[in-house]
Amino acid sequence: MAVDRFRAFPRGKALRGTFRRRLNRFVVEAELEGKTVLAHLPNPGRLWEILFPGTELALLPTPHSQKLAYKAAAARRNGRWVCLDTIRTNALARHLLENGAVQALRDWQILGSEVQSGTSRFDFLLGCGPKRLFLEVKSCTLFQGPMAMFPDAVTERGRRHLLELAALGGGPSRGAVLVISQGPEARYFLPDYHTDPAFARAFLETRGKVEVLAVSAGWNEDLFLEEAVRPLEIPWEILEETDFDSGAWLLILEGEGSPHHLPFSVAAGFEKSGLDRKMKALAREWGASAVKVLPIRGFRGKAGLLEESLASSADGFERNGDFGGRTLLRYSRHPLSIPAFVETLLEFRLVLQPLGR
Repeated sequence: MAVDRFRAFPRGKALRGTFRRRLNRFVVEAELEGKTVLAHLPNPGRLWEILFPGTELALLPTPHSQKLAYKAAAARRNGRWVCLDTIRTNALARHLLENGAVQALRDWQILGSEVQSGTSRFDFLLGCGPKRLFLEVKSCTLFQGPMAMFPDAVTERGRRHLLELAALGGGPSRGAVLVISQGPEARYFLPDYHTDPAFARAFLETRGKVEVLAVSAGWNEDLFLEEAVRPLEIPWEILEETDFDSGAWLLILEGEGSPHHLPFSVAAGFEKSGLDRKMKALAREWGASAVKVLPIRGFRGKAGLLEESLASSADGFERNGDFGGRTLLRYSRHPLSIPAFVETLLEFRLVLQPLGR
């Protein structure tokens, strides 16, 4: 359905810069017109798949800010803009609701926002005759091909929201979640059980008690909302059949090996069961050298397939006795700063594992 125009930022003119590095959760270093600037990042997510060195940013001047002169409003991924400002998510949700762009909620009216219910506060209260719907909104920037997933970082708050909405019961007042994905090519939505299995379990446990709605939206070159807003299917059977405690793991090491080796290494393995226990054991065994242990939960293939797929992103490789003769991939910089590495990880997590493609 066509909707009125909505922009990723309410006012001002965005300047085009490039991402250099993330200094902390809310501050990034960028290049703008040949100068290094600091910008506020209004998004606490990991954003691994978006913020690579050289990524184009839409920077908004913030003249009233005493600390940072710019805000990173959006970043370009695969040629398309992704809005980074989570504060705009509720404004976007309001816009979609008021314009009837969420098909399942076209008969509902917004009665209030930031509404208290008991000890909980929810983004919106909707009404349809005597019925009431407490609605939580989630912004989804993690997508790959036909799949979108949320969250991209562990969210205890998000898990708690599901349980609080479920506790409302099935009477005249009930709860719902609206997920807005910024991958317009997406067709499906699932909770990111690779990153946050506790949230995924709550997602499953509250099925039937909390209505989950997901839509995909995109932005044009001027960061106006595109007309096409598509509902996403939730393939519940995939979630029910996935064993969160089995699958593959990737261990990222820094400084492992002899001095002539490249500074970063990646090893891959597979566990039929006890995946979480294995990842904890790897972190303990390698200590400070273990930068990250990444799971691909539910993956039924072999570690060799992972190694083969990641090889093109590596600067070198070798067989290593410390890993039972497995291939150890070598990198000159952090693998999560390399687009080809992250792209392969996303393909396994969001496409190959859940959809078998």
